[in-house]
Amino acid sequence: MGYKRGVVLKTAFDTYTIQQQRGAGGSGEVYEASDSEGMACAIKVLNAEGATTARLKRFKNEIDFCSRNVHPNIIQVLGSGITATGATFYAMHLYSGTLRDLISKRFKAENVLRAFGQILDGVEAAHLRGVFHRDLKPENILASAAGDSLVVADFGIARFNEEVLLTAVETEQGERLANFLYAAPEQKIRNQNVDSKADIYALGLMLNEMFTGVPPLGTGHKRIAEVAPDYSYLDGLVEGMRSQDPSRRPSIADFKRELIGRGNEFLVQQRLNALKSQVIPETEADDPIVRNPIALQAIDFVEERLQLTLSREPPPNWVAAFRNPISASRYHGHGPERFEFFNNMAYIHLGLGVDPQQLLDFAKTYIDSANLKYAREVIAAHRKKLDLERAKLREKVAVEQRRQEILAKLKI
Repeated sequence: MGYKRGVVLKTAFDTYTIQQQRGAGGSGEVYEASDSEGMACAIKVLNAEGATTARLKRFKNEIDFCSRNVHPNIIQVLGSGITATGATFYAMHLYSGTLRDLISKRFKAENVLRAFGQILDGVEAAHLRGVFHRDLKPENILASAAGDSLVVADFGIARFNEEVLLTAVETEQGERLANFLYAAPEQKIRNQNVDSKADIYALGLMLNEMFTGVPPLGTGHKRIAEVAPDYSYLDGLVEGMRSQDPSRRPSIADFKRELIGRGNEFLVQQRLNALKSQVIPETEADDPIVRNPIALQAIDFVEERLQLTLSREPPPNWVAAFRNPISASRYHGHGPERFEFFNNMAYIHLGLGVDPQQLLDFAKTYIDSANLKYAREVIAAHRKKLDLERAKLREKVAVEQRRQEILAKLKI
């Protein structure tokens, strides 16, 4: 292809002007470009000459997944289109380098796990959405100039939950799909099931490499304990991640629990929210009312009662918060404790001499107060639960460490 500086590519909503080529491979090329507002971005173009039906499908899946993505550690597609020569392309944020560049500059040991945590979050978020990358390697982890922001990219051969490729390493035509250096054992044998555990294998290799500068291939490889004794416990975890048997490799959630139990409190577990639409950190309380507070939708006056229609039926603890507002201000004789609730309706008897507008205005403040108090209580309870879980993890790890220390001193 070889697009020259000044070539303009168009999507439905923007135009991108090529500045220079940043990289090339068998499947396509990557360019630095600028959008219609002059902002720098990157353009990935699929090689039209080798664009088989299978490759086009994988590229489409990559575009669809990364267009919907809002996770900070997965590359986001900003737009896509077709070039004048019929090649498919997409635009993404521009990053200065890759994890390979950071490894070549040698990480400080104390910075590795924070950087690796971002990679874990990106891969875990994909797994939670049913997507297995299957080609993880340092070149596919993009990094900001300061190296403090890492994103997982190049989902071109990922296995999506709606797609099943014939094999993991080759197509029927013999097309190679995985980088052999970081490929799991099951990826090197035709007709083997390749799932999330292949990504775990590659992650183990990369973690070791981020400390030592080299991936742990074969036996007798350089171990983390040799270069960073304070992190020697990671060697055992890396061995588990690169187990020949995929079923013996931990999930990312298991791996994170082990690291959190060893004092790496900056790591967080992730999960799909209640609507299964977004990956969120465990620190976020996934409550529908916290996410969308209850609102007043309509009012009516029936049988001497002011009737309020709420946006949803409130749970008992919200009603309790409504009846005991944070503010002491209330309509005398018609305070929040006088309201009755049924389904998504709230009622209060108007009474003689009561100003209906004033009472309604107070009711609005009761609703706002209930939302605020309810959210505070839910978040506080959620944080307490997390603190207890983390304390149990630390205790579990401490017990196992003590056991290993005693066993190491015993002789039969």
